[in-house]
Parts: sequence; structure tokens; C-alpha cells
Amino acid sequence: MNYKLGFWVVNVVSAALRLLIIGKIGLTVDEAHYWVYSKFLDFSYFDHPPLIGYIIKASTLVFGNNEFAIRFPTVLIFFFATWIFFICAEKLYNERTAFFGILLLNVLPVFSFLGSVIAVPDSPLALFWLLSLLIFTAIIETSNKNYWYLLGVTIGLAMLSKYNGVLIPFSVFLFLLFSPKHRFWFKKKEPYFGLILSSVIFSPVIIWNIENSWASFGFQLNHGFGSSLPKFSLTLFGKSLGAQAGYASPLLFLIFIASVFLCVKETYKKKDRTALIVSCFSLPVLVLFNAIATFNEILPHWPATGYLVLAIYVAHLTLKFWHIKWFKFYSYAAWGLALFMIIIAILHVLYGIIPVEKFMPKDKLEKIEYGIPESERIDVTNEVYGWKEVGNEIRRIVNSYSKEERPFIFTYKSYLASELSACVPELRVLCISDKIDAYDFWQRDLRKLKNKNGLYVCNDYFFSEPKNRYGTNVFSSYTEIEEFPVYRNGKKIKNFFFTFCKSFNPSKLPQSYATVALGTKKALRQELLKFDYSAFKFINSNLKSRFLDFFAAPISYFDTKNFNLSFFIILTICIFILWKNKKEHFWTKLALMASVMVIGAIIVHFLKHYFERPRPLQAFDGNVNVIYEKLYTDSFPSGHTELAFSLCAFMFIMVKKYWYLYILFVFFSGFYRIYAGSHFPSDVLIGALIGVFSAYTVVALFRKYTKMQ
Repeated sequence: MNYKLGFWVVNVVSAALRLLIIGKIGLTVDEAHYWVYSKFLDFSYFDHPPLIGYIIKASTLVFGNNEFAIRFPTVLIFFFATWIFFICAEKLYNERTAFFGILLLNVLPVFSFLGSVIAVPDSPLALFWLLSLLIFTAIIETSNKNYWYLLGVTIGLAMLSKYNGVLIPFSVFLFLLFSPKHRFWFKKKEPYFGLILSSVIFSPVIIWNIENSWASFGFQLNHGFGSSLPKFSLTLFGKSLGAQAGYASPLLFLIFIASVFLCVKETYKKKDRTALIVSCFSLPVLVLFNAIATFNEILPHWPATGYLVLAIYVAHLTLKFWHIKWFKFYSYAAWGLALFMIIIAILHVLYGIIPVEKFMPKDKLEKIEYGIPESERIDVTNEVYGWKEVGNEIRRIVNSYSKEERPFIFTYKSYLASELSACVPELRVLCISDKIDAYDFWQRDLRKLKNKNGLYVCNDYFFSEPKNRYGTNVFSSYTEIEEFPVYRNGKKIKNFFFTFCKSFNPSKLPQSYATVALGTKKALRQELLKFDYSAFKFINSNLKSRFLDFFAAPISYFDTKNFNLSFFIILTICIFILWKNKKEHFWTKLALMASVMVIGAIIVHFLKHYFERPRPLQAFDGNVNVIYEKLYTDSFPSGHTELAFSLCAFMFIMVKKYWYLYILFVFFSGFYRIYAGSHFPSDVLIGALIGVFSAYTVVALFRKYTKMQ
């Protein structure tokens, strides 16, 4: 069989089928929320990095604000992701395994429908995760050092997609750690420069967090790990596994579980390189999120990238054991069940073919809340229906008022606000609540709405009367609640409620309301300075101990005598190493070492006098733990740190054998300058960068114009 031709047939046909249905299904809550991202383009957002917002913005500029435009990039991304998946599987195993891996992706519900149709950050994350795997595999096969920079780009884009992308460097680290043949990369500069490049690409997210009091990082840590101390729960863990089994289909999920153990076994016992690559790019994310699931509830798609890479090994395993009759029969059943689940799910979303009420106990079947039967409330596919009708009703109400009386739209739930925003894209929808959410960063100043009228919207799922929620101080009066039902196949599935609210007074909102509590956006420079000061106080005060004082005190004492003891010691060691390992042209290289340090010192000298930054002792008005050396001026950058880094970077280039000594020394040197109260962390960081830059620049120029290495 021509497996490459088979792959293209499967990929093109499946993409065409997805394009046929993406415009026929209403938006999910998450998709509507990410569409709102595209209305407020920014460096990042409260709950996710920004890439999904940029992607949706580009598509809607071409196709307009509709379901097809929002989902089209997801179909396109999955098309290319499966192509990369095929290439990865082919390189790791063979074309046959790659083809069956593609078939597997197209029957797994989490990928064939959710990951390839629904517009969520996991879609670009999966693409860049697979690209990172492909590039890293090329690095292992070719030892081409330039690929590290390309890997840095894909890691950066993965982190711009979703914070899970930060696990890719950890996957790379694990492989290099467990593969003795490839540990030499730890001594090369390219992996570290690639990591720096990924950090630069990710820097907009860091800048946004700095300006917004680290809100996104804090939210995701709390969302992922919980707000209380971990407490093991077998119920939570079982619930998580059950949800993941549903996303992968139950029978295939068992094959994935078996594959984890067999892959680890091959890695450990047979020292199989391919199994090690698959393990390192799949198990960390699977282990991490399932470990979290033992004490905090997780969403079943969080570990999806782990299943994505593991699918390569599952395809390999399926072909390996295909000759076993019971396994062949089980595989047919597992793949058939998965395909059946997908078809039924799509048909139910489109036509509502599953009679949910027939699977409910009688007591719940008779339950009706806010006019909606329980059978309709628990049917999650109803979520995507009725929004166009609701949008038309909102327009009718808004347009029924004169221009002066026309209300703004608001609710108290961010989920609902996003769906409402998507169904009336020409109108502004606010979320006024007492919980911090993404909307608080888009509506910081509500004062311009003073004395304006508002149209409050809620539904049966998020019902709350505005008069009870806001009181008569925030709005002067409220009309009677109007009910608007939504029907699907002749059945009432939702109830929306509208209330006209007269004369908004934002100053009367309680302080607990997030838009008020959030305050104004912070200036980047002020937040960086604040973080710099906080980091200094932590190292200088919180970490203070007799053990560290024992090492820092003699070095600081000699510093007061204008003798850099630590630098003299390491300089002596480095000269000895250089003499022992590079006797040829020793004096020339010693002179080159001196040039590196002098050039870096000159740069530091001019920067100190240009910035004239006060030392911590002056900045904190003496409230600093100082060890002997009392300095007040010329803090930025750190000269001690620059000397240490320039020397060790030079030695790292010349004699990589003792790289661990260089890292140990530069870490201690930078830490010591903060601990002793002489420098801020930013002084140390910039001093380090100057040292590394001067070393690599001088050596590169020297090698370019001489034949000496």
C-alpha cells in the first residue's frame, strides 16, 4: 500500500468533512470567549496567552464574525498538525505506523472532533508541540546545532498558545539526561540560546503579567493546583480518569494505559531511543496532570498533548501485536466504538438524535427549574443553540429605545457575557461581578457609563435578579423581568431573562466588585522595579542564615580591602585549567582572556556612571542586611558578576570539560552580591549578560581573523 497517498486521502477528506459542518454548529462558551480576545487584542489575557486571539482575529478579518470564520483556523491547524504527526511517526518508526497513527487520530474523539473543530488554545499548542518533537528528532539524528534555534521558536510559540508549552523544555531536558550519547548538548551553547529565544518570544505574556500584577500566572496556578493544601482524593482521580476515557473512548483508553507501561519498559530495559523520545514528550504532561487530579479537579483535555505523542507508540504497538487474535478483535471493537461515538456525537449536535430523558431516573426527569426540564439542562449540546435568536431579541429591545435612553448590555457571569458578545458583535457587553475575570481587564473604568441605562441579561442556568444582586444604589430602578424562551426541535431548551435597569451609578458598586478592586493598569517600569526590590528583599532577608554568612563574610571582608577574593580564586583555577588543557598558544589565550574581562569591565564602568543607580543600602534607607561592604552608589550593573560571567563564559568556550565548575561559580557570584546587600537582582542579571556577550563576541571575532581555535 502507498501509505503516503493514503495519508493525503484521509487528511484531505477529513478536513473537507470538517469544513462542511463547522458553520452549522453554534459557538461553545470557550469559543465565544476566545472570539472576545480578538476584540481586545493584547500581549496576553487573564486566563490564557494571546495566540488563539490573534488567530481568530486574522480569520474573522477575512470571513467575518461567524462560526465558520472562528473555527476555520482550527481545521487548518489540525490539517498541518496531522502532517507533522505523520512525518514524526515515519521518522521514529515507519510509513505504515505513521498511516495507522493518522487513522487513530481521526477516530479519537478528543482529536477528531474536539481538537480539530472547536477553536481552543489546545489546537495551536498541539501543532507546535509536534513541530518541537519533529525538530528535536532532527537534532538527535543529525546533530545540527542550528536546529536548536528553530526549536526555540516552536517552544516560544507553544507557550504563546498555552502555558502547557513550558513542559516542552522539560521533555528535552529529560531525554538529554537519560540518553548518555546525547548529554554532550548540555555543554553546548545552542540549547541555551534556543531557550533564551523561546523566552523572548514568550516575553509579551511576561510583560502583560508584570503590568497586571501577575494576574494570569496567579489564576492558572490557582486553577491548576487549587487554592488550598493538597489532599488526596481517590474520587477526584477516578472522575478524571473517567473523563479522559470518555475523550479517548473507553476501550482505546485502556490501550493507551497499557502503552504507557510498555513504552517505559522498552525505554528502561531495551534502552530504545525511539521509546525514550516518545516517553519524554508524552509522559511528563500525563503524569503531571494526573498527579494534580489526585487532589484538584482537572479538565480532561489538559493532558491531551501527552496522548497526542503517545498515539504514535499506540499505532506502533497495534501493528506489533496485530497477529494476536484476541488483540486484533479487541482493536476492531475499540476503534469501532470510538468511531461510533464520534458519529453519534456529531449527529446529536446537529440533529439532537439522543433521547436524553430515556436515560434519566424518574425523580430527575420530573424536575423543572426556571421553566426548563432537567433533561434539557443536562444536555450539553443545547449550549450551542439559540444564540442567534437571543441576539435578535437583544437588538430588538435595544433599538426600541431612543438614542439617549438606549442601554448597554451587561450580565454577572463571564461565560454568559462571552456568548452574548458573540451573538451581538456590534454591541459592547459588560460583565459586572464580584469575581475577577477577563472582563475586568477590558472594562477598568466604568465611570464613563454613569447615568447610562443598562439591559441586564441572564438565563436559567445562571439566574440572578439584578435588583437583589446590585441593589437600588447602583441602578435607580428596574423593570419587571421579561422571559425569552429558546426552542430546539420543538422543545424548550433554555430561558433567557431581560431586565431594563435605569441610571447606572458605578461609584456605588461594592469594593468587592473586581473592576473596582483591580485598580488601574500598572506601569511596566514601576512593576519591574517593584519585582526587583521584592526579589532583593527575599534573598537578602528571608534567606539569611549563619550557614550562608559563613561563606559570604570572608569574601565581603576582602571586598572592603579592594581585593576580590572569590574572583582571584576562580581566576587561578581557570588559568591552571587553561595551562593543563590548552598548552598550545597558552599565552595568547591568556591575553585573550584578559581582553574579554577588560572589555566587559569598560562597558560596566560607563553604564555605572550613565545610570548612577543607588545601591540597596541607599534605596532602602539603611534597612538592608549588609556584610562588611557598605556601598551607596553606582549599583547598575554588577561589576563582580560581569567579571565572573565573562571569565567563565570564556572558559566554557575554551575548555568545556569543567562546565559544572563554571556554572557553580557564576551562580554563587551573582547570588552572593545580592545576599551581601551590594546589588539588586537586575544589576546581577545585566552584569551576567554583559559578561557572556563580551566573551562570545571577542572570541568569535578572534577566531574569525585568526586560525586559532
